[in-house]
Amino acid sequence: MARFNFYLREKSKDKETPILLFISFNGKRLKYSIEKSIHPKFWNEDKQLARVVKDFPLAKIFNEDLENIKAEAKKALAGLERDLTRYPSTQELKSKIDSVLNKGVVPENESNDSVPTFLELFKRFIKESEDGTRLATTGKRFDRGTIQKYNTVYVTLQRFSEKFFLSFDTIGKDFYSKFTGYLNREISKTVNGSKEIIKPSYTVNTVGKYIQVIKTFMAYATENGYNSNLYFQSKQFKAHNTPGFSIYLNEDEINQIYELDLSKTPHLERVRDLFIVGCWTGLRFSDFTAIKPENVKGEFLEIKTFKTGEKVIIPIHPIIYSIMAKYEGQYPNSLPPAISNQKMNAYLKEIAKQVDCLKESVEVERIKGGFKTTTRQNKWELVTTHTARRSFATNVYKSGFPAISLMKITGHRTEKSFLLYIKVTPEENAKLLLDHWRKSVLKVG
Repeated sequence: MARFNFYLREKSKDKETPILLFISFNGKRLKYSIEKSIHPKFWNEDKQLARVVKDFPLAKIFNEDLENIKAEAKKALAGLERDLTRYPSTQELKSKIDSVLNKGVVPENESNDSVPTFLELFKRFIKESEDGTRLATTGKRFDRGTIQKYNTVYVTLQRFSEKFFLSFDTIGKDFYSKFTGYLNREISKTVNGSKEIIKPSYTVNTVGKYIQVIKTFMAYATENGYNSNLYFQSKQFKAHNTPGFSIYLNEDEINQIYELDLSKTPHLERVRDLFIVGCWTGLRFSDFTAIKPENVKGEFLEIKTFKTGEKVIIPIHPIIYSIMAKYEGQYPNSLPPAISNQKMNAYLKEIAKQVDCLKESVEVERIKGGFKTTTRQNKWELVTTHTARRSFATNVYKSGFPAISLMKITGHRTEKSFLLYIKVTPEENAKLLLDHWRKSVLKVG
């Protein structure tokens, strides 16, 4: 009599492990991978099924799948015995089960026993993104920031999997609700009477970035034949993105930063000058720190942006000419050398703190932990490398320069994304319209 039993490949593992179907018949034994995995803590070895517990909400559906697989395997063996009028070989039985379960072609050099778990495939997804096997939609390799983001999400999912069974089948409504709740919640412990934060509560945009990475990974898993669960494509599996709070510097504030005497701190002086280049070009950090001599074409900078691959042409502002003259002969591009974004942001706060008008406090609104919070911070505390790009776009827009023409310089592809990007108050917009009307009346007169 044939026997059909489910076993875990590694029942002592502290992470997902594949489930194998062992079939014994006529003295033969077939070890068959069913392409399903489970964490041992959710497995009932006696019943050879998943434990129906709160932390594994899809256990009943998971068990139904196991029972269906076993039933199909039994039918396959009985059908072969009938058709062949003998017991089949293990290879014949394996091929028949593959056929009835509609298994795809297994990649070359990869056996059915090596089907990766959710987290194992996520690790491969990161490696392929890092080594250039997988490329961005622009055809370029992924930058270090993207790889770091993928690794951060992976580590967070590892921790989350201690509470929630992760597999391709469980990435559904319940996962979305619990995972976003986990990200929104601050986790802390008390050490020697002091509160120690293990994981902070995240802003709505940070949560959205985590979800977007998971959506990208699930698409990768689907395209490579490892996933058939398409819930991640539904409207309920949304990566929220709201306009985050940020500041811009007006021309007077930029000039006050530029006029600071930083000669006694050359490292801050170089950072300040590079930041000013960003303020008068509107380039992203990755671009204004990578300007080469060949990008200077007469009175213009011609650069193919790193992020989007868009070619932008920007007139060189008089202040940039002054900075280039200052560093001429010291560096090939006549500009200060780049340092890391993180280090530059730290130095920028040291610099901005020295400007009196940036010591005023501003109201900061954020959605964090699922709740809207309002705090007050000094303006200098909010200055980052990206402030330069926002300042350029906002100041040029407020000067009356056409938005569509400005988008060609900033590299924005849609007016919607551009208008969300600039920092103009309703009062400032109203003043722009009033100035426009006044000019129109003068022309008519």
